[in-house]
Amino acid sequence: MLHTELSQRDALLSEIYERGKMDRDIVVISADMGAPALDLIRRNLPGQFFNTGIAEQNAILVASGLALEGKKPFAFAIASFITINCLEKIRVQMSIMKLPVQIIGVGGGFSYADSGPTHHGVEDVAVMRAFPNIEILNISSAENAELAAKYVLDNPSTPRYLRLDREVLPHIPGESAMNFAQGFRYLKKGGSKQLLLVTGNLVAKSKEIMDNSPDLSIIEVARLDMVHENLRKELSNYKQIICLEEHFRNGGLGTMISETVTDWDIPCSVKRMALNMSGGYTYKYGGREVLRQDLGLNLAELFSEVTA
Repeated sequence: MLHTELSQRDALLSEIYERGKMDRDIVVISADMGAPALDLIRRNLPGQFFNTGIAEQNAILVASGLALEGKKPFAFAIASFITINCLEKIRVQMSIMKLPVQIIGVGGGFSYADSGPTHHGVEDVAVMRAFPNIEILNISSAENAELAAKYVLDNPSTPRYLRLDREVLPHIPGESAMNFAQGFRYLKKGGSKQLLLVTGNLVAKSKEIMDNSPDLSIIEVARLDMVHENLRKELSNYKQIICLEEHFRNGGLGTMISETVTDWDIPCSVKRMALNMSGGYTYKYGGREVLRQDLGLNLAELFSEVTA
């Protein structure tokens, strides 16, 4: 199904709503967030919806208590707040105790570009990657959000962080649908020995990248907690791997791939194209392209790299 006008948030929540009508153990805990699909759950499944108010830590604790009672809880809030503001709760309840809480964080990267650095989700992946036992799903489109919801609902016993973008972004068809168990898919197989790994909202730039670099192979990476063995095998076919992400350079996709290349002795180089941390957070305004530029992330550098 195509969702050209649907946000990732509403695509994911709509699937949760449909399953929730059949499975009364599915519950949604909102930290005072609103959304059209969320309103369906609130109105039509009132016994499966809880609003904790602007209290993300409490949302995690309520979700954890419900998980202990056999429920399938989803905790929903802005990405930077439902992760960074809740680290001790996430560490104990989800990582140490392995309670199957599903965190839905809206606002990865610069989704809330003009709300300032408090709302920017630019270090959330690095922090969440530090915890064992938690899957991290980075969503690129409404279509992939729907697939992610189905994957989570079919496999509810694992704690997860579902990282959504706030914008309505185009879906890039690629060579197959996303396999969230493996966490990657080819968008294009080119003829060169260069491979671009891209994740999250920057997957939307893939069409422009393909047009400018027709020989480049491109893989979308949607799992940021691990590198599946099948992806490791693909990495070994290339001499240079370029990682593109709207996240601080430390701890995100580029770091995960660099660790994998080192740990498995894969004979290739890795270039990390991400947000430069040297200047700290950005206080610029004018949209996410302006913020990317301010922290040293631009596609012109990528085009220069792959055509050199």
